[in-house]
Amino acid sequence: GREGVVAHLDHALRPESGGDLLFVKALAERLGYPFYAERVEVARVARERRENLEAVAREIRYAFLHRVAREVKAKAILTAHTLDDQAETVLLKLLQGTARGLGIREKEGLVVRPLLAFRREELRAYLKALGEAWREDPSNQDLSRDRNYLRLKVLPLVEERFPGAKEALSRFAQVRMEEEAHLEREARARLLPDPRFFVPAYRAAPLLEAPGVLRRRALRWILEALDLRPEARLIALLEEALGGKVATLPGGYTARRKGGTLFLLPPEPRLPPPPRLRPP
Repeated sequence: GREGVVAHLDHALRPESGGDLLFVKALAERLGYPFYAERVEVARVARERRENLEAVAREIRYAFLHRVAREVKAKAILTAHTLDDQAETVLLKLLQGTARGLGIREKEGLVVRPLLAFRREELRAYLKALGEAWREDPSNQDLSRDRNYLRLKVLPLVEERFPGAKEALSRFAQVRMEEEAHLEREARARLLPDPRFFVPAYRAAPLLEAPGVLRRRALRWILEALDLRPEARLIALLEEALGGKVATLPGGYTARRKGGTLFLLPPEPRLPPPPRLRPP
């Protein structure tokens, strides 16, 4: 009883990606859904920005989906992430030591993932029962990619020894995300900007008095506000700055505590114009 549209972004990363677009277009037309598509040379954009290819591809893809959602006034963007995707993500983040935001969220803003409780094989069996085909991305067989290595080599061995391991990883992610949401709220409450200054500044006492787990989360928010990666070494530097040392951060920022305030001084601070000054 709900209306829908189909949106597909061609990342132009593989010779056959145009065929994927045509496949999705034909399927949407056969099922009677309006179809929206766009082609972006993601690799070129990543090179120009000197940024990680997968991160740039994700950013461009979701920006496209949100543009389509605004255009058609959609209430949700549905993606087909599965329980397998969840298990792979949890294991990958644990092994890489980036356990923040450990799993894939079922709902994130407009984005909803209704198939997160189903295994990939269940979806394939469903399609076969309907007599439907699907497209496989050949790059999913590339074992040089960490996620593919876990999917094709590691998880089959884990499941052979521990049946139901993927479901267990998914449950673990769900519990951790609920805990994470609570801790994030508590950390945010300790992050009090000091509005008296024209550079980023935060009241030191709430951070110093907070338990370490909350203080480090709050310091992570500070780094992200400066467009810096919240790496453990940078969080440790900010903790030292809270303790009275002067810390130098990437981008030329200097972190130091003066009295009851933690200052983040940019390399070239710009004084605000005097009150009531109007530009020519």
